[in-house]
Amino acid sequence: KPDLLKPGRPLGDALESDSVTKMLEGWGVDRAEKRAVYRAAAEGIERAGGEDAVSRKQKFLVLLVGTYENAGEVDVEALGAAKEAAIGAVRDPVTLFDEQRGMLSLPAVVALGGSPATKTLYELLRIFQEGKLDDFESFASANPAAITDNGLTRDECIRHMRLLSLCSLAAEHEEIPYSAIASTLRVDDAEVESWVIAAVSSGLLAAKMDQLQKVVLVERCVVRRFGPEQWRDLQSRLHAWKKNVSGILQGLEQGQAAVQQASTQ
Repeated sequence: KPDLLKPGRPLGDALESDSVTKMLEGWGVDRAEKRAVYRAAAEGIERAGGEDAVSRKQKFLVLLVGTYENAGEVDVEALGAAKEAAIGAVRDPVTLFDEQRGMLSLPAVVALGGSPATKTLYELLRIFQEGKLDDFESFASANPAAITDNGLTRDECIRHMRLLSLCSLAAEHEEIPYSAIASTLRVDDAEVESWVIAAVSSGLLAAKMDQLQKVVLVERCVVRRFGPEQWRDLQSRLHAWKKNVSGILQGLEQGQAAVQQASTQ
């Protein structure tokens, strides 16, 4: 019965992606067998339904697509699964942010970009993985069918792209003026705080708002893309941190030496 696959039921709890993955790894099954299990799990969860069925199914779809480790393995079934997973990642890029972050590098997803039928979907996914709202607006204006034909709505895409764009802005700056956020998200200044709260509530961002100075102070944010530019930024921050720590240690040593000198006089 489909109800047996819902969370809270013994079989449903066992059918969580982490549990299934651990079992398959423990049994040492090959990739073909993993695909069959992940596909069956996704289909079973869809039939069972439930309030979190969409995200649970999406987890298994991403796992399924990930079993195609090279381009030579990508077949019609792989492309079908990749297409469904890509649409799911665009429809909700927030709930499974960590699981979906590296999708662009999966061979089956890359193959979507090489097919005329799914090329625009791949470009849309790329924007949701790496781009900002301006990129989406330009894409949607030029490719309106890529939104509607995949069962998506422009308004919902814009809402998610505003959250993701705010994360990109937070990754680039530790202190962000309200005006910069309003410009990037294409909203009024009065709406900025509500979008920051939404990003914080979604777990994408940790920040404080200085309402007097009208700036957002970023404490932590998710990283949407980690390439050479991000490595250079990390290296620069580590060097600055190392320099600051060295200065603190030097100050402590000088203070300790001064205390010792005073005590011998």
